[in-house]
Amino acid sequence: MKILSFDTSGAALNVGLLDSQTGLFFAHDHNDDQPRTHSTKILPAIDALLKTAGWHYDDLDRIAVTAGPGSFTGLRIGATVAKILASQTSAVLVPLSTSLVIACSASIRSAVVKVPMINARNHNVFAAAFDSKNQAVVEEKHWLFTDLLQTLPENSCFIFEEASADEFKDEIKTAGFQFVERPASVLIDPEVLAKLSIKSAGADPALFVPNYLRKTAAEMNWLQKHPEAKDGDYAKYVSEV
Repeated sequence: MKILSFDTSGAALNVGLLDSQTGLFFAHDHNDDQPRTHSTKILPAIDALLKTAGWHYDDLDRIAVTAGPGSFTGLRIGATVAKILASQTSAVLVPLSTSLVIACSASIRSAVVKVPMINARNHNVFAAAFDSKNQAVVEEKHWLFTDLLQTLPENSCFIFEEASADEFKDEIKTAGFQFVERPASVLIDPEVLAKLSIKSAGADPALFVPNYLRKTAAEMNWLQKHPEAKDGDYAKYVSEV
């Protein structure tokens, strides 16, 4: 199975190609990366990897993408590219939780409960917790950080992008938890993302939308102007915006 995997949810662009039968894997080179340039870098990065592997777009069996949570703009870029490529090829689109992929990409001792966390501003975070078998033990959602701390098991270890969560470090230590900071370029391993997609369910490219876990400011403003709209009436919001 030939799999294209990519992540645009954070500061770094992570792209990979995996042949699941041979184990052959090609990864995007981060040497020329600049933060938050995913919209201009992702397609050239995919083209370069396909050329290196000697593959064509029509050879792809699966397209694995982080579905959220994460940067709203980044998630939209990744979702758009995944939807277009899947709709133009026979590849199956497989969206996967950003939190799960961060947890599975982290190499920390198995006895620890892994808590992937993304700063959501105003002392809020996107987070979940996973046991040694990468099963969720705390629901992935948009948390007030103090509420999250009260929910976690004692042996929890936070995992987050380097320099993204400085405001939380003292509280983590005071609560008796651990944390691991990882550079954005390795926070999500595209090979792990690709392997997770092998046994994961696909999605209809026409219906797939990112899992933001909270409304964007634009959507909240739209709902205020349209009190008759139902909560989550995303299609009408998108068509008007």
